Amino acid sequence: MTAAEDTTGARMLRDSAPPRPQDLTGRGAALARPKLPAAMRLLGGAFTPLAQRMWQFDPEQLKAKARAKTGLTDFGDDAPLDEPLEVLCRSIRTELQLSTNGRFVLHNQILGSLVNRLRLQELTAGHPEIFEAQVSCPVFVTGTPRTGTTFVQKLLWQDSGFRCLPLWESSHPLPKGDPTAAQKDPDPRIAASRTELKLTNKILPEQASMHGLVHDEPEEENPLLAISHCSSMYENIALVPAYREWYTQADHTPGYRHFARVLQYLQWSRPGGDRWALKAPGHLEMLGPLLSVFDDATVVQTHRDPVTSVISFANMVTYGARVYFDRPDPLLVGQYAADFIERLLRAAVRDHEKAGDRVVDIKFRDLVSDPLGEMKRVYEAADRELDAATERAMRDYAESESKRGGRHKYAAEDFALDVEALRERFGFYYEHFDVAVESR
Repeated sequence: MTAAEDTTGARMLRDSAPPRPQDLTGRGAALARPKLPAAMRLLGGAFTPLAQRMWQFDPEQLKAKARAKTGLTDFGDDAPLDEPLEVLCRSIRTELQLSTNGRFVLHNQILGSLVNRLRLQELTAGHPEIFEAQVSCPVFVTGTPRTGTTFVQKLLWQDSGFRCLPLWESSHPLPKGDPTAAQKDPDPRIAASRTELKLTNKILPEQASMHGLVHDEPEEENPLLAISHCSSMYENIALVPAYREWYTQADHTPGYRHFARVLQYLQWSRPGGDRWALKAPGHLEMLGPLLSVFDDATVVQTHRDPVTSVISFANMVTYGARVYFDRPDPLLVGQYAADFIERLLRAAVRDHEKAGDRVVDIKFRDLVSDPLGEMKRVYEAADRELDAATERAMRDYAESESKRGGRHKYAAEDFALDVEALRERFGFYYEHFDVAVESR
């Protein structure tokens, strides 16, 4: 192991100095020195001497492990793999300071994506009939954090005619064994997801107040997009600067075509509604590839003061970073969060006119004050009837959400963010979409 590959330490990035204690607020200090469950601390300590050898971030070794795990060899060449995998592994080896637990988790996430890619390629070659049915007229919900995307997604979920992606299916898109065989009822992946969530809640007890996870409720499709490297998932969990640079410059149209094949398998393998309703913030900067591949899609884009999005996203990323890093850096993440949100919003402005009437814009204040009115606009754009039963279900869900408490509290100061500077930075977005500034 060379010094450049030493990834265990008290920083997130090798070239960034850790924050000084006097620069951290109380919340910032708590985020920077997380209290992990005893079992996780013991596990990390026990495997630290072996971590570098057991969980190496070498592209060829990872691909060899995936081949050995599946008995398959063909990853397919219809979407990028070798270049993004090499850049991702190099970024992890040379730029990050992962904890032992972080090495284990991230290694297995990448390996899992490679395994899924091999198995999907085998299905493509051996069972072309699976991919004959098109992904017709899907609805994609997108927007920056805290703008109401989850609320819109779960309103659509009330319509049995829409097919949503539950967390268990997002985490485990392909079942163990023969993916063309009839699955047990209930599907074993549901129990696996429930067990994984219990562990997640022990490690991240505040997660529910930031972005609640329920094994059988709709979740984002980031793991499916990551199979073909057309998701910002890796940068959102681990920053990975070199990979981020590759990601922002690459053409992700082939990746979205690969993602469409994942959806084709899912709709073939499990009965559901006749149209997909999906959600991911990252679609906001990928409207070109998305609408090229899904040429009959409707996109719902939510809008809110981006300062709220930046602070919320910084809080969520820093909190989740304890899974990957011994000492998360809220100040470093604050800078990243502002850059990421600006990147998404500039892409939204760039692509909005080209997308035309295929994008439905919803402002957060309108969504909160009249959710059914906004959903009627979505249904009209998607050329879908909103029946009375679905409207009642949506109304009941919206009412229950309005009564839900326990919202998480955080402040710009926790991430060294200047609210007025952010407002000036995002002036282009406020003006283009006529978004109101929220008092803070």
